[in-house]
Amino acid sequence: MKKDKHIDPYKHVAFIYPDIMDFVDYKWWAKYIYSITVNHLKKSPSVLELGAGNCKMAAYLSEDYKDYIASDISLSMLSGSVCKINKVCCDMTALPFNKKFDLIFSAFDSINYLTSKAKLQTLFQQVYSNLTDEGIFAFDAALINNSYKLQKVAETSGNFNGIKYYRKSKFYPVSRIHKNIFRIYFSDKVITEIHTQKIFEFETYFEVAEKCNLYVADCLKAFTYRKAKATSDRVQFIMKRKT
Repeated sequence: MKKDKHIDPYKHVAFIYPDIMDFVDYKWWAKYIYSITVNHLKKSPSVLELGAGNCKMAAYLSEDYKDYIASDISLSMLSGSVCKINKVCCDMTALPFNKKFDLIFSAFDSINYLTSKAKLQTLFQQVYSNLTDEGIFAFDAALINNSYKLQKVAETSGNFNGIKYYRKSKFYPVSRIHKNIFRIYFSDKVITEIHTQKIFEFETYFEVAEKCNLYVADCLKAFTYRKAKATSDRVQFIMKRKT
């Protein structure tokens, strides 16, 4: 049987990613993730980050959580990291680990790259199988108000290390699909790379968790300690296994 060729969804955007994310304070964000997870965890927990990208978050969070694995589906993104931690290139819906983790988490709406309920359910099933009995699953997700707001700045451009790029954001309310279309000008070629996200309804995460024997232990408005609502731009979940 012929094996499927691995697709690297960030193969070209990886070259300009540091510029795209230049506005992010990863140190502050890592402190926030630590603050909302530490009280749920035992001392010296094992941690798996999903969608770790170029490991900017991992560089800070692994200072507090030493037993740390950063994973991402994009080898290009992981290869661009200078962070000296364990890294694994894998699909979050097909985790290859033979151990369980006390904390599994993802950040910056990585979960929205799962474009169907079936894929979301597969992820939650994988998390359930790879989470310790007392472990937690933490992730943030973008909701529909965030997509509407992004349409106000739908087109941006930049130049990073001599590579010019343009980004266009398109949201399709009926299908709840949000696309970021990148046009990247390398010295020898021009590449178009499209990133597609699904903006699930707020309630969907609760429904799918229930099907996978997980429950929502807390749900916050992202980057705050206030309770989330369906009208929030982004939400931060903390889930646990049902006993």
